Amino acid sequence: MRRRRFLALAGAAGSTALAGCTIEAASESERGQGPTITLEPVVDGVTFPTGLAFLPNGDHLVADRFGVVMRHTGEGLVERPFLDLRDRIDLDPDGEKGLLGMALHPEFADNRRFYVRYSAPRREWMDERRSHTAVLSEFEVTADLTGVVPDSERIVLEIPEPGAQHNAGDLAFGPDGYLYASLGDGQRSDLDEKATGEDTFWWYEQGTAAQNTEDNLLGGILRIDPDDPSGDREYGIPSDNPLVGEPGREEYYAWGLRNPFRISFDGEDLYVGDVGEHTRESVYLVEAGDNCGWPVLEGSSCSPPAPLGQSLADNPLNVFNPRTWQTQVNRISPYKVCPTPDGGSRDFRTPIVEYLRPGSRAVTGGFVYRGDRIPELQGQYVFGDFIPPAPLFAAGRPGDGSRPWPLQELAVDDTDSGRVNELLISFARDPDGEVYLLTSQGGEGTGKVRRLAPA
Repeated sequence: MRRRRFLALAGAAGSTALAGCTIEAASESERGQGPTITLEPVVDGVTFPTGLAFLPNGDHLVADRFGVVMRHTGEGLVERPFLDLRDRIDLDPDGEKGLLGMALHPEFADNRRFYVRYSAPRREWMDERRSHTAVLSEFEVTADLTGVVPDSERIVLEIPEPGAQHNAGDLAFGPDGYLYASLGDGQRSDLDEKATGEDTFWWYEQGTAAQNTEDNLLGGILRIDPDDPSGDREYGIPSDNPLVGEPGREEYYAWGLRNPFRISFDGEDLYVGDVGEHTRESVYLVEAGDNCGWPVLEGSSCSPPAPLGQSLADNPLNVFNPRTWQTQVNRISPYKVCPTPDGGSRDFRTPIVEYLRPGSRAVTGGFVYRGDRIPELQGQYVFGDFIPPAPLFAAGRPGDGSRPWPLQELAVDDTDSGRVNELLISFARDPDGEVYLLTSQGGEGTGKVRRLAPA
């Protein structure tokens, strides 16, 4: 049987017992009322904006999930796409596939390189049970910054995706100059031989790919060096990545995430918004080697909740399936306690912010506000929820370092709900520290970019 790193930290295999986490009574962040803001129009006429970048000449680039990057100037949206990927993406209008993320190289002014993450058809070399390919590509921009150099695509990384959902897809360069990419768990497990001894696709075992750091690159944050291709790879591995020299894929920076849809940096701090399943939405402040716990945890809550103090002796890790109501597979038992990754010497990373899910909700990670226009938000992490009417939140770091951080809900001026009455897809931050919202009503041409401003 292929060994799984279900609780993937070095040395975990030697543990004979797993300690219970005393987190069954975990609650959401305290919520208060924040300032009233307004949303200033910046870009109109796109469809489903997933990313926003700021060119040195003042133009904006808007990535659209339907396969194009559009350029916006002081005179409006340029009709001709800056980059057109429609002939190479695998698009599912009702799913999560498409053009999902974009980032400029930190030395863009000198090298004019930028990166996109998109969904492509399954490659011939992949197992036929894979859904599609997650592609991370580099492009070179023309000297006049009006488009990409023809045939300049360099495919940096291709990852087999097992499902059309939980694809995440964000990109961000860190202050170290390395490229960070978010990958969801693909909605399904990796190929596995366990239980039957056969090469079986375990469709029902949703989420376990996030704990398997040896056989896939799903359910986590990757950290690579696109400037240093090495061997047969189009990228290098930073020497201080947490699994370098350890069992596991060395591209991993953190894991145990379900669908880390949006990520961002503020200085050296990496913020990750992870979409939950049924009970709560979470934001993590992620460090190297963190295991955020999915599917053992959903946020800070054990999944599924269970009485503490019971033994795992009759419930080994390789028979975990908490979702029998979904799968009708009753022979696989749930955990009886909520374990820590390596027998208690290190905890799972718990969220800095979490809120409960009234109905269908999905967190959209944001940015720390560093602008001057709304002083009340200075240093606050601004984020929101995907589903309209979408609340906007601001969370500030407590002086005592406690978790979860308290929340303020921002009031949006000129709306009946006081919230964003459109799908809240993504956020961006400009060089001045001002924060932008990317929204859509779902139809062609209904996508917008708006800037936070004082009411």
